[in-house]
Amino acid sequence: MAIANTNIFGYHLDRDINRIFFDEYNGLPTEYDKIFSVIDAPPGNHYTEAELTPLGSLRTINQGGGVTFDDPVEGHSKTVYYTKYGLGFQITQEMIKDDLTGNFKRMPMKLAKSARDKIEVEAFDLFNNGFSATYHTCWDAGAIFTSHTTLKSGDTIDNDPTASSLTETTLLAAFEYFDTLVDEAGYPMLVRPKTLLVPTELRGTAEKLLRTTQMLGSGNNDINLVGPSGFFNPGLMVGHYLTDTNAWFVLSDISDFRLMFKERASMESSDDFFTGNALFKAIMRFTAFCMDYKGSYGNEGA
Repeated sequence: MAIANTNIFGYHLDRDINRIFFDEYNGLPTEYDKIFSVIDAPPGNHYTEAELTPLGSLRTINQGGGVTFDDPVEGHSKTVYYTKYGLGFQITQEMIKDDLTGNFKRMPMKLAKSARDKIEVEAFDLFNNGFSATYHTCWDAGAIFTSHTTLKSGDTIDNDPTASSLTETTLLAAFEYFDTLVDEAGYPMLVRPKTLLVPTELRGTAEKLLRTTQMLGSGNNDINLVGPSGFFNPGLMVGHYLTDTNAWFVLSDISDFRLMFKERASMESSDDFFTGNALFKAIMRFTAFCMDYKGSYGNEGA
């Protein structure tokens, strides 16, 4: 009797499992890439970036005079490291031989969903735990959403107001934050709010605020300043991985949320000689972070 070569059999199984995994992985809907810049990591086991202020305003030069020189201020630096994630499953010989309904082929699909979910969970954790420096910090070692001080001008920038419900008044306050935002040298940044990010529980409230032309709950013909008739009218995004049912966020066109891949999702397989099982695992290595807080505004809600 010929000896069964499990590696040859495993090759065909590997190819099918790999195809099923990546077909599912690439076809799943995603949210993180709508608000994060997704990039590949540079060489090395970490990434470091330092804050650098702008220069001051140009000075008047009198006739025969010289140029005044100004130096940028190099401020805080932040280093991020990549975390490796993985999960696997195994298929028994009996499952391969007896599974007439193809249920074992669903396993790589479930693993693909787990891989996508992990990226979403880690990315949205910057919002779920972004109000505490215990979990996530920016350049200045403060939480993403808190009170900050600019390096050069000494201005206070508070992108975490008193916790309050999502209303026309509080959303207008968020817009005013961007309207009055200054850079590290104290000059206006001319930033526009781009996205209102809310949990599923606030979808209805957000829809009314952004799409109603008149002020909500009023019999007067007052304009809804945060709706289509207002100067600012950001897009709405419902974040299904937001865990706080009351917290809401406004992101601008310069928001600095980044997801950096050191190793994108990959599949590996092996045969277990003692059991005859086929072993499969998916691994990835990445980090999600925010360096510059100024482009984002968060409210813990009430």
